[in-house]
Amino acid sequence: MKETFGEYIHKLRIENNLTLTKLAAALDIDQSTLSKIENQKRSVSEDIIPKLADVFNLDVIQLEKEFLSEKIAELIYQKDNTADLLSLAKEKADYYRITKATQGLLQFNK
Repeated sequence: MKETFGEYIHKLRIENNLTLTKLAAALDIDQSTLSKIENQKRSVSEDIIPKLADVFNLDVIQLEKEFLSEKIAELIYQKDNTADLLSLAKEKADYYRITKATQGLLQFNK
């Protein structure tokens, strides 16, 4: 997906002949909130990802990836060295994953 997440939601809604009101109700959000999301005036809340996947019969894992990649892109799009930033972020994510897993295995005796 190259468009914003809001644009993607708008496209899905139109392709499926849903009104703002109907989709907002299915997502359990206000119609005005959905309109703002579609028009990039408001960020998408992560809690609607599973609902979106359900409404449009999409893979929730792929939708989460798209959601998170947009958040990352929003943080770094103005920088010239995005490839370096992404590489460093991957290293840090791997480090967090390892340290969190290791910490979860520690047992403390009283």
